[in-house]
Amino acid sequence: MKKSTKKVLFLTSAAFAGMYAYNRFVATTSTKKNMLPTKDGAYYSWKQGNVFYTKLGSGSPVLLVHDTNSASSSVEWSKITKRLLKNHTVYTIDLLGCGLSDKPGVSYTNYMYVQLITSFIKNVIGSKTDIVASNMSGSFVIMANHMDESIINKIILINPVSMKTLSYIPDSQSKFKQVVLNLPLIGTFIYNLLMNQIRINDQFRKTYFFQSRLVSSKIEDAFYEAAHMDNSSGKYLYSSILGNYMNADLSHALKKLDKPVYVIGSRDINNNLKTIDEYRRLNSKMEITYISNCRLYPHLENPRKVCQIIESVLAK
Repeated sequence: MKKSTKKVLFLTSAAFAGMYAYNRFVATTSTKKNMLPTKDGAYYSWKQGNVFYTKLGSGSPVLLVHDTNSASSSVEWSKITKRLLKNHTVYTIDLLGCGLSDKPGVSYTNYMYVQLITSFIKNVIGSKTDIVASNMSGSFVIMANHMDESIINKIILINPVSMKTLSYIPDSQSKFKQVVLNLPLIGTFIYNLLMNQIRINDQFRKTYFFQSRLVSSKIEDAFYEAAHMDNSSGKYLYSSILGNYMNADLSHALKKLDKPVYVIGSRDINNNLKTIDEYRRLNSKMEITYISNCRLYPHLENPRKVCQIIESVLAK
């Protein structure tokens, strides 16, 4: 064997060994703080995997659906739940691929989450429910209502994702990204680099929160831990987002929507007023409340104000 060939094989082996070691390091250290609470939790056995949820309080049911990315979980509602349970039966759910729920190696699609939300309402809640949904998950709720109007009462959307984002469909480039990220060793290594603690903390200060002083290290740690549960199997959801499989055209469903829909919109997100105006043009009955000094997750940044808005809507 030529020396050059031996050198290439050695370097390749060393690279793979390094990736494996890094992946194992992340798997071992990322979840050791146990930041995802299991108290009052249970699992719903769904056809695609076990789904973690909580049920607290008493009164009319309210389902809280967190944003959909691989670092998301019902921790997103941790500052809202205790306020709402005084007057409502509050359900939180870790969507499949997130938090403490299973993370199967499948393509995650908008329709899959529509089916999950529909099944959860019918089989766990068991009655018509109000729903509060954050960012991307609002699209699942709109489509779930479009598929079956009998399961949802009032819909509250917090900073819904733009119609432009939802218009992107899988193409050769996005499909390639998904394939690469789904690779057993290399894909996991890339995912772990992308979802490192520093980057997640940076997202809180640039995307999630307007006032960085309000960012809690416990919340940051919970997001980081959620991203790396089950040996970083959140990469399958992440790859599906990169592959544009999570998107769906909501225009027809919004136009036909004939029930109370409310939007809580943060003024301090670039182009957010334009995004919300797009929703209102498609459904003029939509009621909008704007909130200042907050970004993507006002329910974490200013939970008191957001809870007041939610309670006001639910009381109507």
